[in-house]
Amino acid sequence: MKIILITAFQAVAVKNIFRTDVIKYLTKESDVRIICLVRHPERVAYYKKELAHERVTYESYSESPHGICETLFSFLKYHTIKTKTTVLRRRAHARDNKKYILYWLSLMLTNLLHRAYARRLIRFLDYWCVRDANADAMLDRLQPDIVVLTHLFDDAEISILRSAAKKGIKTVGFVNSWDKLTARAAIRLVPKKLLVFNQIVRDEAVMFGGIPEEKITIVGIPQYDEYFRNHSYKTREEFCTQLRLDPVKKIILFAPIGKTFSDFDLEMTDALHEIINVKKLTSDSELLVRFQPNDFFDEKEIQKRSWLVYDRPGLRYGTIRGGDWDMTKKDLDHLRNTLHHSALVISYFSSIAIDAAIFDKPVININFELKKPKTALTSPILFYKTEHYSKAVAAGGIQLVQNLDELVSWVNKYLENPAHHKLKRERLVMMQCHFIDGHSSERLASAILN
Repeated sequence: MKIILITAFQAVAVKNIFRTDVIKYLTKESDVRIICLVRHPERVAYYKKELAHERVTYESYSESPHGICETLFSFLKYHTIKTKTTVLRRRAHARDNKKYILYWLSLMLTNLLHRAYARRLIRFLDYWCVRDANADAMLDRLQPDIVVLTHLFDDAEISILRSAAKKGIKTVGFVNSWDKLTARAAIRLVPKKLLVFNQIVRDEAVMFGGIPEEKITIVGIPQYDEYFRNHSYKTREEFCTQLRLDPVKKIILFAPIGKTFSDFDLEMTDALHEIINVKKLTSDSELLVRFQPNDFFDEKEIQKRSWLVYDRPGLRYGTIRGGDWDMTKKDLDHLRNTLHHSALVISYFSSIAIDAAIFDKPVININFELKKPKTALTSPILFYKTEHYSKAVAAGGIQLVQNLDELVSWVNKYLENPAHHKLKRERLVMMQCHFIDGHSSERLASAILN
């Protein structure tokens, strides 16, 4: 029996692997068994019921590595990478906290350590100097033949990778998001094989991660397979009745960025409502607000807006933004139907722009502030300059607007002619998805088994 251990410490890992056909393709061979490693014991019971499979078992692993060497190399991972995003974040953090000396010291250290030779030395020392008895014991108990790490920026997963490599167990890493390689930290240790979404991420892995190109395989985005394959949707009447919308009116979908990155999501919601309410649009329309599944909003403020039609997708396990959330199959199906029935999508920087483009829906990004944000890091327009999102905007298909008048103008243009920027949206989809055949789950599974 071949045992494949897959970490699922983050919701995006569950969404890309366990809520797609990856497990189906991995278990096509009768001698394959999957062990899914989750963070908390209660997740074991939940996934056993929610994602039951005769050859998939769930184990909890909540250990975190510790020790002087571990602390040192965990710190250094933030300084062995330098991207537009990391510089942007640190500069904003320095402005918010008035820690300019610390910022310059950090920048000097990064300028020294993000070089290829320094990164190779640090990885060599990280591999040989750090020990994690908990990871060793877990692998000895479960005896996997292959270990798949879905979040290589997490120190616990790096400990598992290190222990597996020392035991001669094959290791596969999966970069499960378009911004992970450039957002905060470098991958501390490199697995035998790295799986990525597209050529952009592959090039970033080579450029910013110093990972040899021959170790990298492009597999596409499994979570989008359903978008490309499944063309059955709820009827317009059924969908609108479910959300108390008028099926005759066009649906304008607004996706707020969340409390973490914006101080005025609700003010923008009010502004969009006002635009529609005072008939500034050329087509009869309604507003639908879809909050992020991994963030929170003020429920009391929502209740004050009796007119607001909104979606609160996903399950939130914690009280802060992050990876401790989940989207069920029902949530994912609802998102698919929402995109299908919407006329256009308005958002800040967000991957929902890619979702919308796949459905050939016009995408407008808000590139202005309604009021001065409390901190630099809560300005939603800051992150248009990030490494990953600036590439998406440059590809075309995402229309940035600089004020409310421009927003109204572009909404009207897209309502009157939805085909406007169609070719640019197609180019954006090809660049970000790489494959549009609905078989990325199969490619990811094959890359693991091979």
